Amino acid sequence: MRTPAARTLADYGVIVRRSWWLIVGTVAVALAAGVAYTAASERVYESTASVLVLPTAGDTAVTGARTAGQVNLDTEAQLVKSTEVAEAAAEALGADSPADLVSRVSVTVPPNTAVLEIAFRADSPEAAKAGTVAFSEAYLAHRRGGATASLESAIASGTAGLDAITEDIAAAEDDLAAMEPDAGGRASLESTLDQLERQAGEAEAAVAALESEKSAVSPGRVINQASTPESPISPNAPFNLAAALGVGLPLGLMLAWARHRLARKVAYPTDLVERCELDVLATVPPAVKFQRREVFGAYSPGGRVFSQLRNVVASQLTDGQRVIVVAGVAPGPAASVVAANLATAMSRAGDRVTAVAANPSTTVGLPELFGTDPVPGLADVWSGRVDLAEATQAAPRQPSLSVIGPGAAARAAGPTSEAAAETFAKLAEAGRFVVVDAPPLSCSADAQLLAGHADAVILAVQSRRDAIVETAAAAVSMRQIDTPLLGAVLLPSVLGPMNSVPLPTARRELAPAPVVSADETPTDALDAVEGEDPMGASTQVLPAVEAAQTADPR
Repeated sequence: MRTPAARTLADYGVIVRRSWWLIVGTVAVALAAGVAYTAASERVYESTASVLVLPTAGDTAVTGARTAGQVNLDTEAQLVKSTEVAEAAAEALGADSPADLVSRVSVTVPPNTAVLEIAFRADSPEAAKAGTVAFSEAYLAHRRGGATASLESAIASGTAGLDAITEDIAAAEDDLAAMEPDAGGRASLESTLDQLERQAGEAEAAVAALESEKSAVSPGRVINQASTPESPISPNAPFNLAAALGVGLPLGLMLAWARHRLARKVAYPTDLVERCELDVLATVPPAVKFQRREVFGAYSPGGRVFSQLRNVVASQLTDGQRVIVVAGVAPGPAASVVAANLATAMSRAGDRVTAVAANPSTTVGLPELFGTDPVPGLADVWSGRVDLAEATQAAPRQPSLSVIGPGAAARAAGPTSEAAAETFAKLAEAGRFVVVDAPPLSCSADAQLLAGHADAVILAVQSRRDAIVETAAAAVSMRQIDTPLLGAVLLPSVLGPMNSVPLPTARRELAPAPVVSADETPTDALDAVEGEDPMGASTQVLPAVEAAQTADPR
């Protein structure tokens, strides 16, 4: 027997198939949420510009930096989002909040390059492009200002010195002009003037060099101009739908698993195997319809299921094992349907069978299904009112099938261990098989008592009606006795007229056979067989003793 520990991938596939609608519904809801989120989200556009950063005289190499070279690009990336650059960009854009602009700009450094990727997000393509251009230009202007600040200071200092020298030259020239040509000290003054003029020339050359160096400063340039984005980067519909699917599918699978584990009713054969530890002998598919209160035809879909069940049961019983108890889980027609159709399948296979109605709580009894009288019956035998031979009747349409009804004293006299053992022993001598329709296990212990004197037990379970807990408890109660529990037969949730209130106890009149296809012709729709059967027994009354005398030696 396979237990939950031996669950295979196919078992999980069964769980998925049984709750496919839940999984599909969860995925559909998740996708709908993704579509709604995409439709409700604000459109965001992004424009990007590439700025090549060049080294300047003010740059110094940083030891241990992530990027190689004289320029530390990680530092430059932070400068793009600095307050000074943001204020300059806000002034260019006419924006009031530099902090808001900083939150919308991003800077990346491609590996092994001296390039900054400056991106700006906005609610329109034009605003995104304008923001990128503003931050790119503000960053280059800030870097240029930092690189030229020292040069400007040196130029200012040099210019001030030049001005002082020029003033000294002017003073010296004035003094020289006031002196007589042959005055003493004139030569010294002329020498001083020449020296001042040489200093003025050197200072002017130095200032000119600084001016030239300042004009040659290149902090970087834009190598990829910002373009107007054609489509928004957010919301990203494919990403949102993929994320919704990634959330909805696992959630649907988890809900399907939870539904499987929390299910309270038996719904599929796997429920019997995994949660009730029962082998499934046969399953009547939901497509099989119960249109009449009678057994299935030999070649109908339901008839073929029970023919296969007969073969399975017969293969598991030895020649000395003949008594089979069919018990239901909850009150209803499940056990009666299984017992009647199993007995019919055995009879069609040539075995002499006795069907015993020991279940007074069913909605459809064996006498009604086989067309026999419910009285006298089993309860009358156990109460001592009649003999077993008087309670045994032949099924009108199955010459090798005998039926024992529940009897008129069904509510007054229940089974005793001695009576059950004696009855089953006599019936086993009269036929190849004895099929007993036992009371449900959830409300009576009679089935366990009857099974104690039988050779095999079969549980009849109705899908979506019998509880898993009760079914598992029924299996446990049957395993507590020595009789082998062969397994369970799973019936569909809809049994049609089998679930309705039973007919009056008086024997029903045989209805004319309905017009149906050959494959769907039920046995009970045929006319009753009159006279003697091939085994020598009357088709109307077949006492147990006569059955024993005329039974097949098998």
